[in-house]
Amino acid sequence: MNTVQVSLQAADDVAVSYLAGQYLKLELPLDGDGAVTPLFYSIANRPNPMNPGSLEIFIYNGSELASRIIQYLRQLTGSHEQVTVTLPMGKAYLQTDLEKSHLLVAAGSGIAKIRCIAAEIVARSSNAQVDIYWSNRLAEDFYLLDEFRQLAEQYPNLSFTPILESVASGWAGRTGYIYRVIEQDFDSLHSTRTYLCGSPNMVYGTIDQLSMLGLSEDSCYSDVFEYAPRQQSVAV
Repeated sequence: MNTVQVSLQAADDVAVSYLAGQYLKLELPLDGDGAVTPLFYSIANRPNPMNPGSLEIFIYNGSELASRIIQYLRQLTGSHEQVTVTLPMGKAYLQTDLEKSHLLVAAGSGIAKIRCIAAEIVARSSNAQVDIYWSNRLAEDFYLLDEFRQLAEQYPNLSFTPILESVASGWAGRTGYIYRVIEQDFDSLHSTRTYLCGSPNMVYGTIDQLSMLGLSEDSCYSDVFEYAPRQQSVAV
């Protein structure tokens, strides 16, 4: 598995407060020159009143930088050394009426944010209608497959659909573009509240492709809207 789950625990005298769907900034001295590298990760666990200082993130080990981050954090395991974390960050947190249907869409590592939001929704309203779609390029990248399947078994109004981008040997699930799989399952998305986590192309492309079903950007929430807003054309 190429993804590593990291647990962070705040000191007893540190107050940790965030909303489901927000992210954090982790600062690590990776280069040994005193400078810190800022790293941004979705918080993967819902706020826990029994352990408010507990934070979980997932790191995809798909680059040289990610390998250095994971190695550095592993060296800290069991020690009393601390890392600097800044939170909460992001405006695309859970903020919608749970009486309405919710569509949660993730590509790749974007599932961390969706995991947090889904857990918060069912904790608040066990009868909420929630449909989760998660797309990956490789079958082995579905590192939370069993967890989401168990969630779907536990909550009758929650569905989970993993999607592989292309047909592969041994994969019996759905395949193709994530928006095409969604449009096969819905007649209308007019009253649906949608949270998307992935690349700007995935987020905007999914919204545009599903507009025929009534999905509008006004009913969508994504961190992409903040860090990669659409380019507005200016008439001259």
